[in-house]
Amino acid sequence: MLDLDLLLDADGRDRLVARFGEEVRSWLAALPGLVELCCQRWHLELDEVVQGNGSCVFTGKQHGDRGVVLKLTPDLAIAADEALALRAWAGAAHVVDLIDAKLDAGALLLEKIEPGTKVSDQPELPGASEMAELLTDLRCTPGDYVGQLPTLAQGMDALFSRTGGRLSNPRVSPLVAPSLLTHGHRLARELAAAGGAPGLLHGDLHLSNILQGGPRRGLVAIDPGPRLGDLAWDAIEWTLGRATSTAEIHDRAGQLCALVPALDRDRLWRWCQATAAVIAVLQLRRRPPDDTTRLLLQLAASTA
Repeated sequence: MLDLDLLLDADGRDRLVARFGEEVRSWLAALPGLVELCCQRWHLELDEVVQGNGSCVFTGKQHGDRGVVLKLTPDLAIAADEALALRAWAGAAHVVDLIDAKLDAGALLLEKIEPGTKVSDQPELPGASEMAELLTDLRCTPGDYVGQLPTLAQGMDALFSRTGGRLSNPRVSPLVAPSLLTHGHRLARELAAAGGAPGLLHGDLHLSNILQGGPRRGLVAIDPGPRLGDLAWDAIEWTLGRATSTAEIHDRAGQLCALVPALDRDRLWRWCQATAAVIAVLQLRRRPPDDTTRLLLQLAASTA
């Protein structure tokens, strides 16, 4: 049997414990056997471990030649929701393909995107036309998924509660007043309740979850946290990414809304206001404040 230490380092195990609690250690103990089972089931040869917060991710080949990604999570609901959404987007050029799944084991087999460079690692953001193609490709009517996936409104309290738990971080506490989250949470609840153009959302479309897929594929979305709700939600991170002025945010929103059907400019702006503090907290935990972080905090303050 494979050695757990070869599959996942101590930091990776600690992240999973922080996410799921001490009970995840039994899943970690069984992980080597689960990996071997998946390799046998799908004829895989794995060559690299990619650390994740809510999953263990491996890259490799299937049948010796097809590039694949094996994703394993201790939370079966996460795997089931992701599989449901990826099947809804099957055939979409700008969404990663689900090859197969073993949902009772929390296992997803996905295509490997090449070259696979994260948009977050590129010096420049993709243009509005590229992002519009991706957002348009994600469009699905919500009818078939009502009752099967959580709504955006249901996720608001959890999102802001998790973020509130990070305000004590010494990088965060001097810069982010609790009131910024309170006001953002109120606006987010109002927006989620009011609806907007409803649909199946990626739900977690930050810049690290968008890969370069080469000339044929363009931008490709990975790792959805699917929800049902206002389609403007998926446009937030690109609209705010690396922005240094409100004029730049307004300009991006205008460009995107002119290209994506039924994407409302006013609602996108208000979603940016509502979530600015959340995004600022995430950035401050990783690095000192920069011009974008300071702009996000100003934007969050405008919700008061």
